[in-house]
Amino acid sequence: MTTWNDWVSARTKNFANPTGFLAVTSMNWLTTEPQSFEDVEGEWWAEDHKVFSRGFTSNEVQSFDLKPGSEITLPAGDGVLEVASRHGSIILRPRSPRSELLAKFDGVKVFDYNPKYAVEATLEGSKKAVAVGSLAGETKSEKVSPGELVFELDGQICRITAFETANQDQLSVMFRDASNGVTTYGTGRNLTAHRLENGNWSIDFNFAQNYPCSYTDFATCPIVPLENRLAVSVEAGEKTPAYRSTDAGLKQQD
Repeated sequence: MTTWNDWVSARTKNFANPTGFLAVTSMNWLTTEPQSFEDVEGEWWAEDHKVFSRGFTSNEVQSFDLKPGSEITLPAGDGVLEVASRHGSIILRPRSPRSELLAKFDGVKVFDYNPKYAVEATLEGSKKAVAVGSLAGETKSEKVSPGELVFELDGQICRITAFETANQDQLSVMFRDASNGVTTYGTGRNLTAHRLENGNWSIDFNFAQNYPCSYTDFATCPIVPLENRLAVSVEAGEKTPAYRSTDAGLKQQD
């Protein structure tokens, strides 16, 4: 298993990627009518999941076919252009290594490791489908939950709906807690729970990580289910980032 220090280093390296999420300069939703955008070359439109451009790299009309939920990356100047299918629509996200947010980034902000936030949980309940909303709008995606992870933290019994992953020994956990909007980002965080040899599950909140929307408005992050809002404060893992990209420019958050 990855050590905590290695995890922090990997998270910093991920966000420092010159064409990663901190390099995104806008998010543009396509319609069936040709549109042009300030930081994207040419005109763009889409019909279902077929994307068209004119004047991007050629004056001729070009087309790109996407599968639902997929994305492609095209070279664009000294950066890239992401063309993605999200929630049944098509978005363009230009990514520039010269973005203001990327220039301000000096590593993920984290709490010191605290062993009290590493807990053992039991899995209770039965498998069910859960509709998970998105910051992108009203569209919801359906995730499969095998049940609730139940554990004790700060003297309180806590329950979190977990979600299946491709690895049967890992569960995805998204949560909010009382630290949100104070020392951690308001929309919540996520982590991975690991199956133990005794059949229980290990949850280490020191590995709680922010969604990209904590750094940028140009993301389509999930909304934490209401039942996953903890009454306790979890001051472990990643803190609120210092800056966030918005339509109005760079915003300081600390």
